[in-house]
Amino acid sequence: MLLLLKINEWLNIFWGWFWYFRRGKVRYRVFYFGDTYMACASNGKVSVWSCYGNTPEAAKEMAQFQLRRAYEENDKHMNME
Repeated sequence: MLLLLKINEWLNIFWGWFWYFRRGKVRYRVFYFGDTYMACASNGKVSVWSCYGNTPEAAKEMAQFQLRRAYEENDKHMNME
């Protein structure tokens, strides 16, 4: 059973790289928590999570905003070195 979980985890990581990150896309995941939604976003280099909203669209929009802000902050740190 543990082997199947590891294989499933590896396939998930590979599929994310192959379909999303290799093409420069952003992967979003939206979760429902009773009366609110939480979104996570990743572009393969930068990830954000705990982006909340009242609707799935609002949570995804917040994740887009946080990802853009985190990516710009990451670029600033890379340019300073």
